[in-house]
Amino acid sequence: MLQEIMSEKELADLFRRNSSASRFPAASDRTAWGAGDSAYRQKRFSLYLKNAESLKKQDYAEIYPPLKAEDYFAFIRNGNRRIFESYYFARRTHLALFCMAEAIEYRKRFLPEVVEGVWQLMNELVWYIPAHGHYRAGDPMPRFDQPRTDLFCAETGSTLACVVQLLERELGEKSKELLTWVKELCVERVIAPVEDDTVPQWWLDGLNNWTPWCASNVAMTAFTFLRDQPERLARLIRKLIVSCEKFYDRYAPDGGCDEGPGYFMVAGLRLMIFLDLLNFYTDNAYVRIFSEEKFRNIGDYIAKVHLAGPWFASMADSPAKFERIDAGLLNRYAELSGSPLLKSFAVEAAYGFSPRSESEISDGTAGTGTFPHLILQNELSQVFWYPRDLVRRDLSNGALTVLPDLQFFLFRQNPGDDWNGTILCMKGGHNGENHNHNDVGQFEVFYDGMPIAVDCGATDYTRFTFSDRRYENRFLNSSGHNVPSFNGTLQNAGAEFGAKLLSVSDEVSIDISGAYPKTCGIVSCVRRAALSADGTALIEDRVSGTGKMSISLPLYCAVRPEKEADGIRIGGMQLHLSGISPEKTEEIPIEDQRMQISWGNRLWCLHLKVEISGEGSWKMEFVPLK
Repeated sequence: MLQEIMSEKELADLFRRNSSASRFPAASDRTAWGAGDSAYRQKRFSLYLKNAESLKKQDYAEIYPPLKAEDYFAFIRNGNRRIFESYYFARRTHLALFCMAEAIEYRKRFLPEVVEGVWQLMNELVWYIPAHGHYRAGDPMPRFDQPRTDLFCAETGSTLACVVQLLERELGEKSKELLTWVKELCVERVIAPVEDDTVPQWWLDGLNNWTPWCASNVAMTAFTFLRDQPERLARLIRKLIVSCEKFYDRYAPDGGCDEGPGYFMVAGLRLMIFLDLLNFYTDNAYVRIFSEEKFRNIGDYIAKVHLAGPWFASMADSPAKFERIDAGLLNRYAELSGSPLLKSFAVEAAYGFSPRSESEISDGTAGTGTFPHLILQNELSQVFWYPRDLVRRDLSNGALTVLPDLQFFLFRQNPGDDWNGTILCMKGGHNGENHNHNDVGQFEVFYDGMPIAVDCGATDYTRFTFSDRRYENRFLNSSGHNVPSFNGTLQNAGAEFGAKLLSVSDEVSIDISGAYPKTCGIVSCVRRAALSADGTALIEDRVSGTGKMSISLPLYCAVRPEKEADGIRIGGMQLHLSGISPEKTEEIPIEDQRMQISWGNRLWCLHLKVEISGEGSWKMEFVPLK
């Protein structure tokens, strides 16, 4: 569909006629940059200035920390990504912060720090991160002859494009040649590798989040720096359109993101950003895509997998708890798609997903008073696309939410009220999904807004996360999820290992036996999920197989399970077991920094066990204590 709207020649003719405007108002537009009577803008603008002032007092080596060879080389030498990336992203965060502060105040007080940030980025040897480079065997230095436009090279180009769109006149007063250097480096590092078919960029095939994430940033870079080359710009944009259409076509009709909620921000949401840019710079030529049901479903996904407060269903490599979510980007998507669900969800994001009894508008920093990793384009979206109507309304999620293609099911005891009652979710799907954890049949239980039985979520990325050693990590295989193993056999990786949906009514049944190799001896394993009016969450498994079978089922808990006379207490619920017995409770120290964001320093695993011969069944009932 996208490819049919305009040919390369038509794009070139349009770009030749139109002088491309900036996507967001320049800093010199003082009317657009006024805080006005917006409580959110006043609060957020004050925070930008406060943090920029504090950062300005530090040495440049702290503001823009040096990127060392030993830290880059660490990825190949010992698998560590975190050290180099922490400095790499700090540089971009600080540049974005100073740009926002300068645009807000517009007194040139922060312009020297902006210039220095631009200078520092231009002096980096490469813009892609170590994990995404091409290497010769055993050599920690990336190959010179294989340039990469990876996620963060493209994001760097977009950041510098936004800097120029905001402060082109002011930077030109400092040095016109500086602007030339920025343009030429962005074209050389971000655009040229995408144009060069002899050094293929695999993400152009539309396989996963890399496609819209890269494409949206490359597009922002190109629309900024190729304005004087309409034919070249049209050729590149056409190439990106083809890639993003492949990505869009691969999305299932229900809009489910198989990479998990955390990746929605850089998958479905990034697709929206690309399409918005494309439509903006072509005089609304692509507006029809926004009325498609699938486009709306892709946006609604994030509201449908929200559990309570900062908690989301932590499928695949997604964290369980989000430190922030950009209300501006969600609101923009809702405006384009016309989705009332996403519109209301964006308002909830504006309030930090706080209980309805709290009326304080969030500043977008999860109450920390400081900013996490900033992406300049996202910050501009927050300022200019933030919801104008901040009236909190029912999210209109029903008692049962079903994403049939993704095979995700979410029960709510009290629809529209995330903070009271029981929430139960379960996933089926298959183990060939992007960022998969071999977790077919995984379920979670929340009560009164707090986690009870959980999906542990994503871990820190290392050299081994996306290698053939991926499933050595406990939390990336089925032993790290609330699913059974049979005679010690775990689920297998691959699209052929998946669930079969049996029924959906007021309860859901899936057969998860297909996720296991046939050699383990099971013929069927039907997992049934149901939620009673009184808030009792039920998970029932019925298994048939060949011969005797020892079955282990780990139950991961956010709080310590405590044995009581008539059950096992887990937070505000009591677990009643039938047909299966607790073997031991394991306390799991959490040292992984990514997991600590969600769970702090501890998780618990209640190990359950049962022996069957031929057939067997068991139940787990989570009963509210109120």
